[in-house]
Amino acid sequence: MQTSRDQGATWRTSSLHNTAGTEFLRPGADELDAAELASDVLDTTYRAYLNGDDGTEAIPLIQVLVWEGSEPHGVPAATSSTGTDRQWQATGDLIAEIAGDIRSFEAEKKEHEAKAASAQLAITNAKDRLARVVNSAARMQMPQVTIAHRAGRSREWVRQTVG
Repeated sequence: MQTSRDQGATWRTSSLHNTAGTEFLRPGADELDAAELASDVLDTTYRAYLNGDDGTEAIPLIQVLVWEGSEPHGVPAATSSTGTDRQWQATGDLIAEIAGDIRSFEAEKKEHEAKAASAQLAITNAKDRLARVVNSAARMQMPQVTIAHRAGRSREWVRQTVG
């Protein structure tokens, strides 16, 4: 397998020839087809990059080369590269998942903002009503200490509200 972070100008090669095999066989496959193996290894590797990606850098280009035999030599029996195989499906699924998360978060934020605006309006209305009732109580010559105590406010607040 080869990976490149500079559009293929430099490839980093890693060997999978000791681990690739029956674990990559598709269910029901009787024998290992080189092209299917290349495709499956590429898809598995690409999905691992997608699932482990924290978004700090782009996923590298990936190329899987499959040779006949236990050692890589000569021309590969099959090659599979990012963009030529099934990675669009995996990437598209991830894009849809992230976009869905964003829509959900935006809807949740909108709901919370609506609740906050409603709560703020209720607070403002209650404060206005309290001020009207306090003014009425002051006109009835209710003691400011009693008004402050019942309102849960200071006498200074009562004086400012009435005055």
